[in-house]
Amino acid sequence: MNKIEILWISRYAPVKSDCSAGGNTFRTYYNSFLNDKRFEVRLITTCDYQLKNDVRKELEPTHVDFIYIGNPSDRLKKIVNIETKYNPYNRYAGFVSNLGIKRFTKIFSKYISEGYSPQIVILEWTERVVLASTIKMYFPNAKIVASEHDVTFIGYERKKEYFNGVKKLYWNEKYKNEKKKEIQALKICDLVLPHNPDNVDVLKNCGIAEDRICWLIPAYNDLSQCNRNSNGIDILFFGAMSRPENYLSAIWFIDNVMPLLKSDNYRFVILGSRPPEELKKRECTKIVITGFVESIVPYFEKSMCMVAPLVLGAGIKVKIIEALSSGIPVLTNEIGIEGIHAETGRDYLLCRTPEEYAEAIQKAANGKLDSIGENGRRFVSTEFNVEGSIENYKERIVNLCLK
Repeated sequence: MNKIEILWISRYAPVKSDCSAGGNTFRTYYNSFLNDKRFEVRLITTCDYQLKNDVRKELEPTHVDFIYIGNPSDRLKKIVNIETKYNPYNRYAGFVSNLGIKRFTKIFSKYISEGYSPQIVILEWTERVVLASTIKMYFPNAKIVASEHDVTFIGYERKKEYFNGVKKLYWNEKYKNEKKKEIQALKICDLVLPHNPDNVDVLKNCGIAEDRICWLIPAYNDLSQCNRNSNGIDILFFGAMSRPENYLSAIWFIDNVMPLLKSDNYRFVILGSRPPEELKKRECTKIVITGFVESIVPYFEKSMCMVAPLVLGAGIKVKIIEALSSGIPVLTNEIGIEGIHAETGRDYLLCRTPEEYAEAIQKAANGKLDSIGENGRRFVSTEFNVEGSIENYKERIVNLCLK
């Protein structure tokens, strides 16, 4: 049997240094396909110009074509990308620059001249899904797969609701254009893989055929071997602190919940790399900002609970899955638990107001939420079978080629 030719186009390279939740999911699925003898995989990915040698070395001997970011020779060419960045009505919703499109099509043309014709093209992240119509022009016989880490227009919609004034007007226009472009691209695709099960119905309501949609379970770091021993003091917040949805949520907790906690013994521990100055200036004896740490396990073992009062964001939150798997009691809101069909009061606690968070933290300090933590651990082990999801993905790809 001939191998199935797959062209995988990604926003990021599948390298170990990418510790993001999306990067981990992509790398897990990509490597599984790469090591399966039924598939022959080529990759097109963007890459920081300064890291090109290290990335190329890690990905060898796979056939990879790079689109470099930060090449010093491109400084003058960046002028052509101004429209991409600031125009809310951009053709590709601002996800692919004018210069980027030229580079993608140059690679596609090279492939055609070499006689390469993939059977499957996988577009990883919405930022590459918007290339679907271009892919159809260059490879009309290929089946196109969209890996939607987030249905991005949902996040844009939340931003337009969160901001005020000129920012609100800007995000409203950007949201309308992005939603239109994203849906148009998804309708071209033969298979759409949302990483959030709640997005299945969202996509169906947008006109995507149900038989083309399949939930892909995101990969996560299994923390089920954590040896929980709460110190009754630390309230944990976990996430990449360079992302606004994380640091703004941490600031909300500091400003709204911490003043309600009666005991002076509590500490709010913010775990995550690259915290901004806006957050760091709030650091004090009761607010600990760690920055990057080698291992998150000790923090999950000793903290009495984890809070995730998210004010922005879309898609399934892998950090919530990871936290639940550790057995730590998780306190979060509707945005945090989105796509994770756990039961509040059994597997986690749903908190909406500062008062609800403060009350739940008091219970955690007294050990009254320990059983909820254990239930959360069992829930993840039952509901999030990544290996099964990988095999289902492969089966769907094989079946696409038979159509």
